[in-house]
Amino acid sequence: NAKAVLVGDSGVGKSGLALVLCGEPFALTKSTHGRHVYTFHSEVVDLGEGRRELREILLWDLAGQPGYRMIHQLQLTEVAVPLLVFDARSETDPLSGVRYWDRALRQAQQTRSNTYPPMRKLLVAARTDRGSIPLSQERIDSFMGDLGFNDYFQTSALEGQDIQRLAKAIRDSVDWDSLPKVTSNKLFERIKGFLLAQKGQGRLLSTVDDLYHTFLATQNPEGEADLRDEFETCIRLVESRDLIRRLNFGSLVLLQPELMDAYASAVVDAARTEPDGMGNILEEDVLEGRFAVPTEWRIQDKDQEKLLLIAMVEDLLDHEIALREQAQDGPYLVFPTQFLRENPELPDPEGKAVIFEFEGPLLNIYATLAVRLTHSGVFAKDDMWRNAATYRTVAGGNCGMFLREIEEGKGELTLFFAATTSGEMRLQFEEYIHSHLIRRSLPESISLRRIIVCAKCGTPVSESVARRRLERGLDSISCPDCDERVPLTAQEVRVDSERIAAVNRIDRAADAGRDRGTAASVLQGKIATGQFDVFLGYNSEDREAVMEIGERLKQEGIQPWMDVWELAPFVRWQDQLEQIITQVQSAAIFVGPSGLGAWGDIELNALQDQYARRKIRMGMVMLPGCAEEPDAPIFLRGFQWVDFRKEDPDPLEQLIWGINGERRGRGRR
Repeated sequence: NAKAVLVGDSGVGKSGLALVLCGEPFALTKSTHGRHVYTFHSEVVDLGEGRRELREILLWDLAGQPGYRMIHQLQLTEVAVPLLVFDARSETDPLSGVRYWDRALRQAQQTRSNTYPPMRKLLVAARTDRGSIPLSQERIDSFMGDLGFNDYFQTSALEGQDIQRLAKAIRDSVDWDSLPKVTSNKLFERIKGFLLAQKGQGRLLSTVDDLYHTFLATQNPEGEADLRDEFETCIRLVESRDLIRRLNFGSLVLLQPELMDAYASAVVDAARTEPDGMGNILEEDVLEGRFAVPTEWRIQDKDQEKLLLIAMVEDLLDHEIALREQAQDGPYLVFPTQFLRENPELPDPEGKAVIFEFEGPLLNIYATLAVRLTHSGVFAKDDMWRNAATYRTVAGGNCGMFLREIEEGKGELTLFFAATTSGEMRLQFEEYIHSHLIRRSLPESISLRRIIVCAKCGTPVSESVARRRLERGLDSISCPDCDERVPLTAQEVRVDSERIAAVNRIDRAADAGRDRGTAASVLQGKIATGQFDVFLGYNSEDREAVMEIGERLKQEGIQPWMDVWELAPFVRWQDQLEQIITQVQSAAIFVGPSGLGAWGDIELNALQDQYARRKIRMGMVMLPGCAEEPDAPIFLRGFQWVDFRKEDPDPLEQLIWGINGERRGRGRR
């Protein structure tokens, strides 16, 4: 599968172009919200010896409104052929938006595997039937050379101008031999066709079980016995094309993932239009759908909409576009790029010390930086304004940053500090931001300028004055305020191993902060769908200790079933226990100083039966104070246990490994 994308500003004619490229008749289209994905090309190539290769090119039409830029930049990683579209009618800046998307594509290309072929970029003028293009061929040629475009097209979707040549260029631009391949049999093709048919019918959310049984009932004439493993694998393969999305809760599959884009952009817009200009929105309002969504995207089923919104919030937090902040009336989602409040001291703040110039998707770079600094454990958010933020440091004093857009996709980030901020905190702040820019922007575009200030009184020296004096061979100047001699050549700041280690610690803390936020959303989804990950069995003498561990599991997105929390009144507890034990995939049996206790006969027999039937994951968990060799049934002794009497290996990590069946490291999950 190859991915081609149409990108550019809103209203340049991408949607009409997408239709005719895919063989549809021309139609007037409204400005696209969200994304539309079309099958542009599909062919079967005979490889000989009974083998065939299915080659498909999917054409993505991405919305160009500002609210979608941050969302859709996440979709650029595996693009093979980008089409950067501009409106030939524009008399002011026809190439508006092209530089921005070109820099975003270049940054996305740097983050993908080296084995993936380079993109072949096509520059496309749309709507040429509306009049001549106000650009000379010489300027077009220079622009293409500067940005590395492979070809240029002057198109009209209405009249069909250059459409066939552009379509051929898209097909010819795909290096099929270099793209990742998936080998599958006819069964996989049948499952894939079923999933895409369900998507095409407009089905929104479904459990894997429901999809599987629908497939068996309608698409399995041979009556194969157990196809569950093949079905799960095919879901992952179709998901890798971004055509469906498996959620992290409820065993749910989102068959229309483009809806998540539309809702996410609508939430960003809602935060930006908040009357106080604070760039935030109450999370409860988001989860209840109390914000404007384009009519064609609004989900009518409120229960399904709620589940999609929970997954969308998780996405916003995971991609660090937003952060969650607690307030008196509940948690808020805060979007650092959507603040409208102006800081009167900008763009020349007191204590200005360093200026980074860089290229790339500016808002995504700034948003993720602002969120990660907030989660760092070293820099606590103090205040935010339009493209600016200040942070309190753990050692005292304040650090701040201010983003200024120079042109599309090119910006300056100015760092400034309070006089009380220590030199070490300044250097950690600067070095962490520098490392973030290296990861998130175009590394070769990064440059750094230090602001020269008087060491005695802190008065800055004008950059233009300093440059002219240096050009004349003068390396110092008298401070205009206190007459102190100020050297004009900044000393090189050396980054030692301790400072690199500090930056790495900040990174790990930021990862952990992000993961706590996403875990809270995953837990909301599990609660909404009634999903429990693990059954907790324990002696009543150890209830408090087990409840504490249960709360820690919740912070990691694990939903435990514990009788003190979940047993409903006026219902036989034996029936409730039997029901949950037949549903959970794992069970943890806690053993404390008082041993197993008398709880065990019914539960242990039921768990033993479920292990025999479904091979559920289970084992003992030793609490502090437990005997060295606890008295436990032979059945339980056969399982590896988790030991909270020791700190190494981390018992909570070991317990999560046992519950999920997958080893998890710290950082991104």
